[in-house]
Amino acid sequence: MGTRASNGGAVALGATQSGVQPLRVDGGVCESAPTTTDLTELRRALAATELRFGAALRQLDRMRRREALRKQEAALLTAAVAKARRFAYYDELTGLPNRHLLLDRFKMAAASAVRHDQHVALLFLDLDRFKHVNDTFGHSVGDELLRQVAVRLVACIRATDTACRYGGDEFVVLLPELSGKEGAVVAADHIRTRLAAPYLIDGAKICITTSLGVAVNPVDAHGYDDLLRAADLGMYRDKARRPAAPSMLNAAPARAY
Repeated sequence: MGTRASNGGAVALGATQSGVQPLRVDGGVCESAPTTTDLTELRRALAATELRFGAALRQLDRMRRREALRKQEAALLTAAVAKARRFAYYDELTGLPNRHLLLDRFKMAAASAVRHDQHVALLFLDLDRFKHVNDTFGHSVGDELLRQVAVRLVACIRATDTACRYGGDEFVVLLPELSGKEGAVVAADHIRTRLAAPYLIDGAKICITTSLGVAVNPVDAHGYDDLLRAADLGMYRDKARRPAAPSMLNAAPARAY
């Protein structure tokens, strides 16, 4: 075999033995080209790497799906807990606190009243002849009337007060931080006036009166149960001494009860 010289150095020519490739001289470093065996091994290694990479991607995707599912389950659980808590402490129809939350807030208000030498009052409200509204217009109108009463009730009390739907057409208002019974009487008169304004529901103007009892702790009773009972009795006395509401619907658009 012959060789020929170049400026870059000598290059081996004509090497044709099986598995042997020509040599390259590059900058004085002699390297042999990959053989067929080398290329096969390289392809195998590349294929194995691709398989491992694909498996890693699939594992990552499964982990992402599991994490998304876990977050979804956590969100559903949080919503369920919030819903259960709301059902436990709030009235579903009006959104007002129910009697359970009222009791909790009364306990806190009573404890604060003892420390600061203050009074706590309960107002017991009942909508007069509410059943007649349901019988005349249907329960959907009756439900809307209760919702509107709740909105007015919240609008005419302080942020520290609590308006509660006690049940049916009965409401209880908790008034903490009072200096005496006079403040409770003023609040009761204000509530009665606001609730007496006509309600417009499904094209009907409905006027309804409210019977109301006031009880102040410790002037009228001590403790939640006794105070609530005293306010309830006061409500019935108020209902008995006021003129009865009209028994017939008026022909005019305003319908009184």
